[in-house]
Amino acid sequence: MKRSLLLAGALLSSLGLHAAVPDRLAVRAIIGEGANQSDAAMLGIACAIRNRGTLHGVYGLNGAVTQHASSSIWSRAERAWRQAKAGVDAAAGCKFFGCPTDAPYFLHTLHFEPVKTIGQITFYRPPTQQHLVEVACSTLAR
Repeated sequence: MKRSLLLAGALLSSLGLHAAVPDRLAVRAIIGEGANQSDAAMLGIACAIRNRGTLHGVYGLNGAVTQHASSSIWSRAERAWRQAKAGVDAAAGCKFFGCPTDAPYFLHTLHFEPVKTIGQITFYRPPTQQHLVEVACSTLAR
């Protein structure tokens, strides 16, 4: 299910079929994805969500952690979202991110390219055409 949501988010994002992300939902998603991360990683997550322009595929939006998050975590996530909306881009233009257990999916299934890592969160971009050609050639050479 998480993978289907991620693919749907990638498709909608690439087509530009989305509206602005509501603040309260963005903050919930940041908490759901990064409540146990540093402020820098939360900011990266916030920036990736802003870059994406949609919450489609953001698994943490409905995470249970949002129901029990402390006021301190809510404040950190709200600050990260404000900074992202103000134009900070700690995600280096990336729209997609994941924790270490997501890496095989991003790298081997989607062939996304890692751009940067903040704490345990890696930020990815979709593959370029050149990268896809290299993947296809290396697969054929096996």
